[in-house]
Amino acid sequence: MTLYLPPDMELFLTGWLRSRIPKVRFTNREPEQLSTPLEQPVVVIRDDSGPATSQVTFDRSIGVSVLAGSKTNDKPANDLARLIYAHLTCEEIVTARESPVAALIDSGCNGPYPLQDDHDYARRYLTVEYSTVGTIQ
Repeated sequence: MTLYLPPDMELFLTGWLRSRIPKVRFTNREPEQLSTPLEQPVVVIRDDSGPATSQVTFDRSIGVSVLAGSKTNDKPANDLARLIYAHLTCEEIVTARESPVAALIDSGCNGPYPLQDDHDYARRYLTVEYSTVGTIQ
């Protein structure tokens, strides 16, 4: 029996971004304890799933939280969020080695925009959506 697994988008995208943007902590889970000021920006990549579009293809909605700067100095968060958006929506992500991304779904790409947070860092959020190819097991 052949099984087709949805791709591990969190693993792929954190690696993709680490290789392009230095001095940023990329993770798939928000750290439980963050002290301010942040030593380095934190970016959380979350796969919010999506429908299977065939036996081997899957739409994937990705949520990205960017934590950087402070409430009174949100420029670092704004700049980093726009840079991340640009990397996640560039054509190169489709042709990259080992990329599960077959296409960008433009209508699912939003932000970045500010979110309120109780901590003294600025939080920005954005979404991207992809059509992806699964892996065979």
